[in-house]
Amino acid sequence: MRRSAFRLRLSVAACVFLLSACSAPPTDLVFVSYDTVRRDHLPTYGYARDTAPAMAAVAKRATTFWNAFAQHTQTDPSHTSMFTGLYPSEHGNRVNGHRLAASGTTLAEILRARGFQTAAFVSGLPMQAAATGLQRGFDLYDDDIPADSRRDGRATVGAAVRWFSSRDRTRPAFLFLHLYDAHGPYLPRGPYAHLYSSPDPGPPLGHVQIGHIVSDQTGTRQLNLNGYIDRYDEMIRYTDDAFAALLAQLDLAHTVLVLIADHGESLGERYHQLDHGGEVWDEQIRIPLLIAAPGFAARRADPYVETVDLLPTLLELLAVPLPNGRPGRGRSLVPLMRGADSPSRRVVFSSARCDPTRLEDRGYRLDKNRQLDTVRSAKWKLIAYPGLEHDYFELYDLDSDPAEQHDVAAQNPDLARSFRHQLAGWQGDASAAQPTRDIDPQVRERLRQLGYDD
Repeated sequence: MRRSAFRLRLSVAACVFLLSACSAPPTDLVFVSYDTVRRDHLPTYGYARDTAPAMAAVAKRATTFWNAFAQHTQTDPSHTSMFTGLYPSEHGNRVNGHRLAASGTTLAEILRARGFQTAAFVSGLPMQAAATGLQRGFDLYDDDIPADSRRDGRATVGAAVRWFSSRDRTRPAFLFLHLYDAHGPYLPRGPYAHLYSSPDPGPPLGHVQIGHIVSDQTGTRQLNLNGYIDRYDEMIRYTDDAFAALLAQLDLAHTVLVLIADHGESLGERYHQLDHGGEVWDEQIRIPLLIAAPGFAARRADPYVETVDLLPTLLELLAVPLPNGRPGRGRSLVPLMRGADSPSRRVVFSSARCDPTRLEDRGYRLDKNRQLDTVRSAKWKLIAYPGLEHDYFELYDLDSDPAEQHDVAAQNPDLARSFRHQLAGWQGDASAAQPTRDIDPQVRERLRQLGYDD
């Protein structure tokens, strides 16, 4: 009798355990992109200003990747690499306005095929479906961008929260959120205007794209750098505060959360002093990346990683197998998230569209129909500029010259040749996928007005 009662208690306990396991909520994926945000302007990466407290709160339970690199310095190609695990030369979206080739497979398509509810909410014209093709695999792709080519981040977050709150909680969800507020021109409003104030005006500006020009309250054009940096930091804080409203809705015990920037921004370092998209300097390609996942402790990961690594990483965290026969250059970052001493990438690669106007100070005769490419190790960085008659190469010693101001290719010909060989091998391995270019003429014209010619 006692033995039967004991077995009964065991059976009841087993049933309770199984019912509890079956009723546990599924693991969701929330992927948040802070457009145009430099890693060194974030407190998580050591910045003195409190520009991103919500991101800093996530860092307390996330793996913070200290050396993450974007595959491109424009919004469309960069995000396409995140969602395909392919370099721009492979997926075909080489500039804003290119649309993903039919042969490409996206993270959203893979997850939807596994039963995920999928939705994207984007804030900037370069991420509209008509300009990217990235709507594939999303049940809902909300790209309702106003006439000024951007949607306020709080409006985007509000739409995302409404969808996320009404989702079917018995099925996993993939939510992608794109926030564009820190993209130029930097126009803080309300309490964010004058949130930061530099004690001195900083150096004068000489070459500023027309889309970045702003004036103060008296209508006087700002002519010095630090006022622009103040505005930029204020817009990062605005972006982060917008994200905080979504963060408050998340159950991080059952959510994989990614925070990333698609690229950074030059702030006075280059010939065009407020800029991105036509160069591959570190302030544009070295980006913030945080991944929080259930069961993983907070840590800092120093090895070099790329955004093509995201797709295999997220699939592993969600226990979703990579489709058979699917090409990809990325490697899973899960071992690094566990603290394993995994081998680092020896080098990372990145690209940019070739815009001769951004490089007028160099005097190069450049081919705007080709891409700027770079290969970077921990110490050295080679940049290849595509020329009309011949290519141009610059080499930088990042230990002695982290700001990349002094080309030392002539002093190190053998080293430059070795990096050129690595870059050529990477370029030769690309499948040269062709994007779809027949986008809506009105969208193309709006991209041109933003400075995105193809």
